[in-house]
Amino acid sequence: MVYSRFTLFLWLLMALSCSGHEDRAKVPNHEPKLSIPLPSKNQMLIDTAIQYGPEISSSYEKAVCTEFLIQVIEKIQPLSAVDKKRIRIITEQEIQALLRQNSPIPKGVYFAFTANQKGRAIDDLKDVLAGDLVQFWYENWGHCGIVKSIDPDKKAMYLYSSFPSTNGYGIQRFEIPEDAFFVRVN
Repeated sequence: MVYSRFTLFLWLLMALSCSGHEDRAKVPNHEPKLSIPLPSKNQMLIDTAIQYGPEISSSYEKAVCTEFLIQVIEKIQPLSAVDKKRIRIITEQEIQALLRQNSPIPKGVYFAFTANQKGRAIDDLKDVLAGDLVQFWYENWGHCGIVKSIDPDKKAMYLYSSFPSTNGYGIQRFEIPEDAFFVRVN
């Protein structure tokens, strides 16, 4: 079959216009539409998690959530032994009892960065940005990570973290429980 140059030109033009439309359609629904740029440390945490996450936590046994956070943060700024202990939530006390007492211990990374004034508490879910850090607790377990995106109305968030269901580094969706502590690194 022989095509004229004009017909080939039209086919090429249609193909190009269709491919541009497909690219816009691939934007995931949970991606935030930001009208302001992220704080530089937030962007650095995201970039570092994406670049080094698979290496840091190639399996959940290699780096649980707290170790993942520590290693990502340390690629950006040093952490003291006390900071690491706070992030790891090293305690022999029952977490739920500590939460009821409003103890800082189960707040993990939030406690580490607010106690040393190297971070700012984010108390309103509407103020949480991608790249903020979070420690949270359900009734029987807790988790921490780096916020990828958040939906305050649906009380849901996506995190860069290390988790059993992702067998190490991955992006996972979580419901935001009442005991969720967000912090932004200064």
